[in-house]
Amino acid sequence: MLLSKSQKIAVVGGGALGQYVSARLTEAGHRVNLLLRSDYEAVKQRGIMVESPDGNVHVKPGDVDVFNNTNDIGPADWVICALKSNALEKENAKKLLEPCIGDHTRVLSLLNGIGIDELMADIVGDSSRVFGGLAYIAVSRKAPGQLSHVFTEKTTIGHMLNTKAEVQAAVGMLSDCKGINAGATESLLTTRWEKLAWNFPFAGMGIVAGGVACGALTKHEKLSGITFEIMKEVVATANADILHRSMEQPRLISDEFVEQLWAMSVTEELDGYLPSTVIDFKNGTPIESEFIFHEPTRRANELKIDVPHMTMVSGLIDILSTSRASDMEHKTTTTKKKKKEEEQEITNRHNAAGISTGEKRVKPNKRHTVTNEEKKRKEFERRGSSITHRSCAVLMGGISISALMGRNESRLVADYGRRSFTSSSSSSSDSDVGSKVVEQYDSEQTRQFYKTVMGGGGNDIHFGVFKSADEGVREAAANTTELMLDLMQWIKPVVPNAAQVLDLGSGHGGATHTMVQRFGTQNLCFNIGSEQNDMNLETCAKLGIEGNVSCHRGDFNLGLPEEWSDRFDYVYSCEVLCHAADKPALLAEIRRVLKPGGVLVFSDIMGADGVSEEVLRPFTDRNTTTVMGRPSEYRYQLKEAALREVCYVDMSPNLEEFFGLMLKQVEDNYDNLLKEGLTDEYLQNWINSLSDRVNVQAEHNAFAWGVFGAVNDA
Repeated sequence: MLLSKSQKIAVVGGGALGQYVSARLTEAGHRVNLLLRSDYEAVKQRGIMVESPDGNVHVKPGDVDVFNNTNDIGPADWVICALKSNALEKENAKKLLEPCIGDHTRVLSLLNGIGIDELMADIVGDSSRVFGGLAYIAVSRKAPGQLSHVFTEKTTIGHMLNTKAEVQAAVGMLSDCKGINAGATESLLTTRWEKLAWNFPFAGMGIVAGGVACGALTKHEKLSGITFEIMKEVVATANADILHRSMEQPRLISDEFVEQLWAMSVTEELDGYLPSTVIDFKNGTPIESEFIFHEPTRRANELKIDVPHMTMVSGLIDILSTSRASDMEHKTTTTKKKKKEEEQEITNRHNAAGISTGEKRVKPNKRHTVTNEEKKRKEFERRGSSITHRSCAVLMGGISISALMGRNESRLVADYGRRSFTSSSSSSSDSDVGSKVVEQYDSEQTRQFYKTVMGGGGNDIHFGVFKSADEGVREAAANTTELMLDLMQWIKPVVPNAAQVLDLGSGHGGATHTMVQRFGTQNLCFNIGSEQNDMNLETCAKLGIEGNVSCHRGDFNLGLPEEWSDRFDYVYSCEVLCHAADKPALLAEIRRVLKPGGVLVFSDIMGADGVSEEVLRPFTDRNTTTVMGRPSEYRYQLKEAALREVCYVDMSPNLEEFFGLMLKQVEDNYDNLLKEGLTDEYLQNWINSLSDRVNVQAEHNAFAWGVFGAVNDA
């Protein structure tokens, strides 16, 4: 059934696909109204030129009606949406499309992902007028209004309610167009999930592994296994979702489909192929994350499908994309504002140096990060837009999983990786370290200080990962806990209400509280601070989880109880190993208490590889740390302890911002902290220390911070 050439078609989305479809529709005699942004002037003046093996086409200016605002297009008979799916997030879709929607308008979305059709039904107000299409068309934009079309396999079109007559109407609109190859599917939802079964694993892992092509995943021993597991998780979620939403006999995805899809993926033809989402990531443009990664993962969780790999990838992509957006906001700051901030920085430094001498104390009123942010902007501009994933992580506050790539770490270990963590110049014994830790963290005043300054009033008292520009220390610290729990679940799915967990250095118990509520684990909190332990158990009682949590007061520098051998399914530790006098000995103890197949997930604040101990000395002296570890040292020592490293999540790019926010917390809560019993000298010393940390990190990237995942294969 061919569409009447008199009907009005609006194409919303002027990228390569939108312009290509518009050109083919115009070539077939349809009148098209095309919404454009960046290419508006070029197409208006020169039209659209397509080079194609199916025949070149030049749509002359005036043959297609171009607009830069949907209000000027008005209601259409058909709206073809060919936008990137991230353009439809939040309220953008409704605002953009509503002007084109009339009482009888049908909408065809040529987008990938899950949840698109439900969004369109909400905008249109009638599911019977919602269609979806999956275009297997290789077309790229060479220049404004100039396209290169390589091939078209097919364009599969379906109806949200799977009504055959309606599907034929949509196919008919495109059936007389060259280079489209429109065909029908009986189940739109199943077809969307089938395409996502490839997109999610290869686009997701391609991004997480640093912006790599398909061959880098399929030919790598570890990455290929993870990628295939994600594919299976997507299909399991798909079938559960199809059954949940289908009113008639559903078409499920077969096991044979998965095998065939994987066989197609490991062919040489796809070795160098980069999914478009990976290309967006490498180019620094927004990632299509909501409908390709986040919504499918949400549906899996709602349907109680165990998807640890999907959850981990979705979480990492969320952090990467939001951190990048935040950094790009910084990059657009005006020159006038930069100059004003530099002047304010000078004033702040003068104020920070003012310690009370009988006169009224001058309090700093702004955190000392502005000049350092300026340095980051200049470095970003110097490197240009073709920076690598690792550079993005350093500059933009993202994270990278380097160990998943199985990189040869011998170059990092060669110079100093095999040295002992224990400082030969340190006279501190194990008991000395333990007593100093109690002094630093477990007095009433210092507990309040760390809870305020590092935890923002919450019980997650550690460094934090920023998902958005407006998050503070409390939100960022909670993000870290969630990421570590995701990693724990990803490495080895947690058995609800059965898993035994040792929370090593549990502090106030923030991670344990979240873990027990999420997984129902049985947690033993090993911690040296008696008062912290009491507070932990009090909170557990308030949360109703006291039956899942016990506390054991102890100093891990003296070893762990002998009777704990082979006891725990997981050992979880957050920024605690920095206080170990002998880190290799502690890692050996951790392996001893883990069951065979047990998992260690730990984070730590470290010195960056290659940074001298003297640069870090002000930090180690203040924080009861004999010698700071290095990422390469931990990797070597994990291997020596017979713990197989699964991954390392580098979160160092978040440190400078977090140091700055800690400084602001001190400044904003200065008077209240004095009332809690902390001295002016103590707080001023912290202000100076945190100011130094911000500067040292900005200038030298001296500190490293990350999460390790390892398995006891014994």
